[in-house]
Amino acid sequence: MTNLTVTSVAGSTSGSTKITVEPALSSGNSYKYKVAANPTMPNAGQECKNGYTVWDGAADITAAAGQKIVIVEVDANSRCVGAGTTAVTAAE
Repeated sequence: MTNLTVTSVAGSTSGSTKITVEPALSSGNSYKYKVAANPTMPNAGQECKNGYTVWDGAADITAAAGQKIVIVEVDANSRCVGAGTTAVTAAE
């Protein structure tokens, strides 16, 4: 499983965060995310459907400061191939 480096900075609107992820998304894969006080990291190969939101890798995400976000890179079958987490920094 790839360890994703996730960075959160204040987004463009109140209550949003701008997320960046390294390394870049692999061909054929997509991102999903979960925001919570203490979200759990998925295991390699784990199906990530319930409780996750699809993310295009660019749009700001609505989240409150102080929460944590888990970004998951999934394959075409929504199975985890990479994940990372960070504390949310949100615009006020």
